[in-house]
Amino acid sequence: MQDAILRALETWPRNGVPKNIKAWLICTGMNSFRDRYRKDSRLQPLAGDEVETSVPGLMIESGGPDDDVLRLIFMCCHPAIAIENQLALTLKMVMGFSLEEIASALMVPGKTLEKRISRAKTKITRAGISFQLPLDSMLENRLTPVQFVLYLIFNERYYGSSGELINHELCRQAITLARSLCRSYPTPENFGLLALMLFHDARATARVDGNQELVTLDKQDRALWKKSQIREADVLLQKALRLHQSGFYQIQAAIAGLHSQAATAAETDWQQIVGLYQLLLRVRTDPVIALNYSVALMFAGELSKATGILDNLESEISSYGPFHAARAKSHELLGNTAAMKKSLQRAASLSGSAQEKRHYQIKLSSLEDSENC
Repeated sequence: MQDAILRALETWPRNGVPKNIKAWLICTGMNSFRDRYRKDSRLQPLAGDEVETSVPGLMIESGGPDDDVLRLIFMCCHPAIAIENQLALTLKMVMGFSLEEIASALMVPGKTLEKRISRAKTKITRAGISFQLPLDSMLENRLTPVQFVLYLIFNERYYGSSGELINHELCRQAITLARSLCRSYPTPENFGLLALMLFHDARATARVDGNQELVTLDKQDRALWKKSQIREADVLLQKALRLHQSGFYQIQAAIAGLHSQAATAAETDWQQIVGLYQLLLRVRTDPVIALNYSVALMFAGELSKATGILDNLESEISSYGPFHAARAKSHELLGNTAAMKKSLQRAASLSGSAQEKRHYQIKLSSLEDSENC
């Protein structure tokens, strides 16, 4: 904790105070502990029974993940609790997310979220649920919600819904947890999840320019992308795909991989991306996936089909900022400037991060300037 506080004193004056101070300090402190422990030769494992007490942490009686935070996530994803309540409880109690952040990650109203957490706590009390790490054979039954928790952690920190656009520290934390998951359970979907995170994180530094303004994917300086990380992600993805058990995270990683491998925006294989989104929608029906599919269709030249999908989605995700950003893009391609402005205004009003809000406002100002000329 002392290390975490020292790091805060060094970095906060430069980068600003994080919105969730508690979560930042916990994650930084845990990372510091792990680094120190690995480097300290005085803490080599002792012989015999003394090994159990040489490292502070949660006790594991039969296998399981090697990361304390990941063990806590497995504990919170208890099968006796409804899965949507598991997710809310874990993000709140283990990761320290605010209610606003969790509501954004799960795309539910704040009041609904509060009820979910309350129901989870009531279930724990009434059923007398004991939060202990079960046998390794039983842990595998919890993989699906654990994967989704890690997916939500990374997405929330990469597409920040509140305050900063991207939290690099907590994105790395999510990647660390995904690596631990892969070591413990080397399944195709776990490899796909880690590859997905690595592909996106490799592009993170290019998402914001020197003026701290958002840079969209098509305008990013691809020389800033971490090529070694992209290669690592590609190796993981190919390893997963060779096992012929394609799933939700592998398909998304394949889409991210196509973006990462294109030397320029113009070289992006949009037709293949469209096909992968069609496959992804067969794996899981989800309005956000359908929204991303519509955007891929626009860039693939199928504007009419994309517009029809957006029309059908409006009742489901009209309070989701990226929906209105996609609407603005469709209106731009149709040459409907008035409708484009209206959609950009709505996207800006719903945006959580300052950079994203400014990005939409800059586009609006540009439209107004062009009208005045």
